[in-house]
Amino acid sequence: VNCTGQGLSAVPPDLPADTGILLLNANRLASLSTAAFLPLTQLQDLDLADNGLAALDTGLPLPSLRELILSRNMLGALPALQGLPALTHLAVAHNSLATLAPGAFRAVTRLQDLDLRGNRLQTLPQEAFAGLRALKYLDLSDNLLEELPRELLQDLQELETLWLSGNRLQTLPTNFFPEGHLFAYVFLTENPWHCDCNLRYLRAWIWQN
Repeated sequence: VNCTGQGLSAVPPDLPADTGILLLNANRLASLSTAAFLPLTQLQDLDLADNGLAALDTGLPLPSLRELILSRNMLGALPALQGLPALTHLAVAHNSLATLAPGAFRAVTRLQDLDLRGNRLQTLPQEAFAGLRALKYLDLSDNLLEELPRELLQDLQELETLWLSGNRLQTLPTNFFPEGHLFAYVFLTENPWHCDCNLRYLRAWIWQN
Protein backbone atom coordinates (compact mmCIF):
# COMPACT_ATOMS: atom_id res chain seq x y z
CA VAL A 1 0.00 0.00 0.00
CA ASN A 2 1.52 3.30 -1.12
CA CYS A 3 0.52 6.33 0.98
CA THR A 4 3.63 8.35 0.14
CA GLY A 5 3.28 12.13 0.28
CA GLN A 6 -0.42 12.30 1.09
CA GLY A 7 -0.19 14.90 3.87
CA LEU A 8 -1.34 12.35 6.45
CA SER A 9 -1.15 13.23 10.15
CA ALA A 10 -2.46 9.81 11.24
CA VAL A 11 -2.35 6.26 9.91
CA PRO A 12 -5.44 5.56 7.76
CA PRO A 13 -7.82 3.28 9.69
CA ASP A 14 -9.12 1.35 6.65
CA LEU A 15 -5.95 -0.26 5.31
CA PRO A 16 -6.32 -3.80 3.90
CA ALA A 17 -5.79 -6.35 6.66
CA ASP A 18 -3.37 -8.36 4.48
CA THR A 19 -1.02 -5.41 3.81
CA GLY A 20 2.57 -6.67 3.69
CA ILE A 21 4.39 -3.50 2.62
CA LEU A 22 3.23 -0.08 3.80
CA LEU A 23 4.77 3.15 2.53
CA LEU A 24 3.91 6.11 4.75
CA ASN A 25 6.97 8.21 3.97
CA ALA A 26 6.85 11.97 3.33
CA ASN A 27 3.75 12.64 5.40
CA ARG A 28 3.18 14.55 8.67
CA LEU A 29 3.23 11.75 11.25
CA ALA A 30 4.91 13.61 14.12
CA SER A 31 4.06 10.97 16.75
CA LEU A 32 3.16 7.32 16.32
CA SER A 33 2.43 4.12 18.20
CA THR A 34 2.68 0.61 16.84
CA ALA A 35 -0.90 0.21 18.06
CA ALA A 36 -1.94 1.86 14.78
CA PHE A 37 -0.61 -1.15 12.85
CA LEU A 38 -1.98 -4.00 14.99
CA PRO A 39 -4.78 -4.88 12.51
CA LEU A 40 -2.10 -5.49 9.85
CA THR A 41 -1.09 -8.97 10.99
CA GLN A 42 1.02 -9.65 7.87
CA LEU A 43 2.94 -6.36 7.85
CA GLN A 44 6.60 -7.00 7.00
CA ASP A 45 7.97 -3.69 5.64
CA LEU A 46 7.12 -0.25 7.04
CA ASP A 47 8.52 3.02 5.66
CA LEU A 48 8.09 6.06 7.93
CA ALA A 49 10.88 8.22 6.49
CA ASP A 50 10.53 12.00 6.03
CA ASN A 51 7.70 12.57 8.48
CA GLY A 52 9.12 14.92 11.09
CA LEU A 53 8.61 12.02 13.49
CA ALA A 54 9.73 12.94 17.00
CA ALA A 55 8.29 10.02 19.01
CA LEU A 56 7.60 6.36 18.24
CA ASP A 57 6.05 4.04 20.82
CA THR A 58 6.78 0.37 20.04
CA GLY A 59 5.14 -1.02 23.17
CA LEU A 60 2.59 -3.14 21.30
CA PRO A 61 4.23 -5.92 19.27
CA LEU A 62 4.41 -6.24 15.50
CA PRO A 63 5.67 -9.83 15.37
CA SER A 64 5.95 -10.09 11.56
CA LEU A 65 7.72 -6.77 10.88
CA ARG A 66 11.11 -7.29 9.24
CA GLU A 67 12.03 -3.87 7.84
CA LEU A 68 11.52 -0.50 9.55
CA ILE A 69 12.68 2.75 7.93
CA LEU A 70 12.75 5.80 10.20
CA SER A 71 15.29 7.87 8.27
CA ARG A 72 15.19 11.66 7.95
CA ASN A 73 12.97 12.31 10.94
CA MET A 74 13.44 14.22 14.22
CA LEU A 75 14.08 11.35 16.63
CA GLY A 76 16.30 12.48 19.50
CA ALA A 77 16.35 9.01 21.08
CA LEU A 78 16.20 5.50 19.73
CA PRO A 79 12.74 3.96 20.18
CA ALA A 80 12.46 0.90 22.40
CA LEU A 81 12.47 -2.13 20.11
CA GLN A 82 10.97 -4.82 22.36
CA GLY A 83 7.91 -5.43 20.19
CA LEU A 84 9.78 -6.21 16.97
CA PRO A 85 11.27 -9.71 17.34
CA ALA A 86 11.48 -10.46 13.59
CA LEU A 87 13.23 -7.21 12.60
CA THR A 88 16.16 -7.70 10.20
CA HIS A 89 16.56 -4.19 8.72
CA LEU A 90 16.46 -0.93 10.70
CA ALA A 91 17.26 2.50 9.27
CA VAL A 92 17.41 5.51 11.62
CA ALA A 93 19.65 7.62 9.39
CA HIS A 94 19.64 11.43 9.48
CA ASN A 95 17.85 11.91 12.77
CA SER A 96 19.10 13.64 15.94
CA LEU A 97 20.38 10.66 17.95
CA ALA A 98 23.06 11.85 20.37
CA THR A 99 23.53 8.67 22.42
CA LEU A 100 22.80 4.95 22.39
CA ALA A 101 22.11 3.02 25.57
CA PRO A 102 24.15 -0.12 26.34
CA GLY A 103 22.30 -3.11 24.91
CA ALA A 104 19.94 -0.86 22.92
CA PHE A 105 19.38 -3.61 20.33
CA ARG A 106 19.20 -6.71 22.55
CA ALA A 107 15.51 -7.20 21.70
CA VAL A 108 16.17 -7.44 17.94
CA THR A 109 18.69 -10.26 17.78
CA ARG A 110 17.83 -11.09 14.13
CA LEU A 111 18.93 -7.66 12.90
CA GLN A 112 21.17 -7.90 9.82
CA ASP A 113 21.31 -4.28 8.60
CA LEU A 114 21.57 -1.24 10.90
CA ASP A 115 21.81 2.27 9.43
CA LEU A 116 22.68 5.05 11.90
CA ARG A 117 24.45 7.43 9.54
CA GLY A 118 24.00 11.18 9.73
CA ASN A 119 23.12 11.49 13.42
CA ARG A 120 24.86 13.32 16.29
CA LEU A 121 26.62 10.41 17.95
CA GLN A 122 29.84 11.56 19.65
CA THR A 123 30.74 8.35 21.45
CA LEU A 124 29.26 4.90 21.99
CA PRO A 125 29.08 2.58 25.02
CA GLN A 126 31.07 -0.62 24.62
CA GLU A 127 27.83 -2.65 24.70
CA ALA A 128 25.96 -0.49 22.18
CA PHE A 129 25.59 -3.43 19.77
CA ALA A 130 25.58 -6.29 22.27
CA GLY A 131 23.61 -9.33 21.13
CA LEU A 132 23.61 -8.50 17.40
CA ARG A 133 25.27 -11.74 16.36
CA ALA A 134 23.46 -11.80 12.98
CA LEU A 135 24.37 -8.22 11.98
CA LYS A 136 26.05 -7.97 8.56
CA TYR A 137 25.95 -4.24 7.75
CA LEU A 138 26.60 -1.40 10.23
CA ASP A 139 26.64 2.21 9.06
CA LEU A 140 27.96 4.81 11.52
CA SER A 141 29.14 7.29 8.90
CA ASP A 142 28.61 11.06 9.06
CA ASN A 143 28.26 11.27 12.83
CA LEU A 144 30.41 13.16 15.34
CA LEU A 145 32.32 10.17 16.70
CA GLU A 146 35.64 11.18 18.28
CA GLU A 147 36.52 7.83 19.85
CA LEU A 148 35.27 4.25 19.93
CA PRO A 149 35.49 1.63 22.69
CA ARG A 150 37.77 -1.34 22.01
CA GLU A 151 34.98 -3.87 22.63
CA LEU A 152 32.42 -2.26 20.30
CA LEU A 153 32.48 -5.00 17.63
CA GLN A 154 33.04 -8.04 19.84
CA ASP A 155 29.52 -9.50 19.49
CA LEU A 156 29.22 -8.85 15.75
CA GLN A 157 30.35 -12.24 14.54
CA GLU A 158 28.71 -11.97 11.08
CA LEU A 159 29.65 -8.35 10.34
CA GLU A 160 30.70 -7.93 6.70
CA THR A 161 30.58 -4.19 6.05
CA LEU A 162 31.37 -1.34 8.45
CA TRP A 163 31.06 2.36 7.64
CA LEU A 164 32.98 4.80 9.87
CA SER A 165 33.48 7.53 7.26
CA GLY A 166 32.84 11.19 7.91
CA ASN A 167 33.42 11.24 11.66
CA ARG A 168 36.03 12.89 13.92
CA LEU A 169 38.16 9.84 14.61
CA GLN A 170 41.89 10.43 15.11
CA THR A 171 42.77 6.86 16.09
CA LEU A 172 41.28 3.46 16.91
CA PRO A 173 42.07 1.45 20.04
CA THR A 174 44.42 -1.50 19.76
CA ASN A 175 42.58 -4.75 18.96
CA PHE A 176 39.47 -2.82 17.88
CA PHE A 177 38.82 -5.28 15.04
CA PRO A 178 38.15 -8.79 16.42
CA GLU A 179 41.12 -11.05 15.75
CA GLY A 180 40.60 -13.42 12.83
CA HIS A 181 37.42 -11.69 11.66
CA LEU A 182 37.24 -11.16 7.90
CA PHE A 183 35.43 -8.06 6.60
CA ALA A 184 34.30 -7.48 3.03
CA TYR A 185 34.50 -3.69 3.40
CA VAL A 186 35.58 -1.19 6.06
CA PHE A 187 35.16 2.48 5.14
CA LEU A 188 37.44 4.87 7.07
CA THR A 189 37.61 7.95 4.83
CA GLU A 190 36.98 11.57 5.85
CA ASN A 191 38.30 11.27 9.40
CA PRO A 192 41.12 13.47 10.78
CA TRP A 193 43.45 10.54 11.47
CA HIS A 194 46.41 11.64 13.62
CA CYS A 195 49.55 9.95 12.40
CA ASP A 196 51.46 9.14 15.60
CA CYS A 197 52.41 5.93 17.36
CA ASN A 198 48.82 5.36 18.52
CA LEU A 199 47.88 4.74 14.89
CA ARG A 200 50.35 1.88 14.44
CA TYR A 201 47.66 -0.69 15.21
CA LEU A 202 45.34 0.58 12.47
CA ARG A 203 48.18 0.79 9.96
CA ALA A 204 49.23 -2.78 10.70
CA TRP A 205 45.64 -4.03 10.54
CA ILE A 206 45.16 -2.45 7.12
CA TRP A 207 48.35 -4.07 5.80
CA GLN A 208 47.31 -7.47 7.14
CA ASN A 209 43.81 -7.23 5.70
